[in-house]
Amino acid sequence: MKVRKPIMDRHPGNLTVSVFRGARLALHLCYGLLLAVPYPHLDKSTQRRVMKSWSKQLLTLLNIGIQIEGQQPPRGEGGCLLVANHVSWLDIYVLNAIHPAQFIAKSEVRHWPVVGWLAKRCGTIFIERALRQKTSSINRQIGLLLQQGACIGLFPEGTTTDGKQVGHFHSALIQPAIDAGARVHPMVLRYQGENGGPGSAAAFIGATTLVQSIWRILRCRQLNALVVFTPVLATAGVDRRSLARTAQIAIALGLQNIGMAHQADEPQAASTLTQAMLSSQSAYALLVDPLLHRLPK
Repeated sequence: MKVRKPIMDRHPGNLTVSVFRGARLALHLCYGLLLAVPYPHLDKSTQRRVMKSWSKQLLTLLNIGIQIEGQQPPRGEGGCLLVANHVSWLDIYVLNAIHPAQFIAKSEVRHWPVVGWLAKRCGTIFIERALRQKTSSINRQIGLLLQQGACIGLFPEGTTTDGKQVGHFHSALIQPAIDAGARVHPMVLRYQGENGGPGSAAAFIGATTLVQSIWRILRCRQLNALVVFTPVLATAGVDRRSLARTAQIAIALGLQNIGMAHQADEPQAASTLTQAMLSSQSAYALLVDPLLHRLPK
């Protein structure tokens, strides 16, 4: 288990500070555009270092801390598929700051200003969910990358939620992991506010635009991303629907356990928040329950 100290808010959430942070964010995006030019031509190890460093700097500028629970997937042991619940456009950068990966994203992201071009240069795999006939070709592409030892990130819900619950997992894009014999790592994502409870500022849902979402985050006094790595799932001898269901249950249990832990600590949250964040003791032992691996296939 590894815990990264969260970045605590040191700035009042006033307009001047928010505008200043926004200006720094714009400069960081320009820096990203410069890095993106040679990025596809760098070796894989250098790409991971660049992506990890740039993503960590981005989160620092946005005053977002990271707390990690559980065992991260090791590098150099073949391809792996990271499967997580989806809350925000921030999710990709939070995960890249911990364990860089190539992500599967909806085709609309390709047309986002600046961010879309950066995603394309970083090897993001874009998919048009409405065109089912293209799924097989995308699966072949993902399977080949997994066979080559790549780490692929996937949000099987296909859309974002408020982070309080997990939506239905679409299983089609999990099939390449089975075909390639790659490991599947379910991960829990939750954004927390000052009191350790759910932070709504990061949620990218409804009719919210990207600009509106960025501004809301810039105006937020404090936000911390909690990432829980649950036990790895084997892919041998299972079908994609069972595998997707098992991953969904693992993540749902993780969110439930986080909520229960917060409710138990709520009366003394103001005085113990920092200690709880820095604790090396995981509050999510239930995630290792072997019953998760014995679901009907």
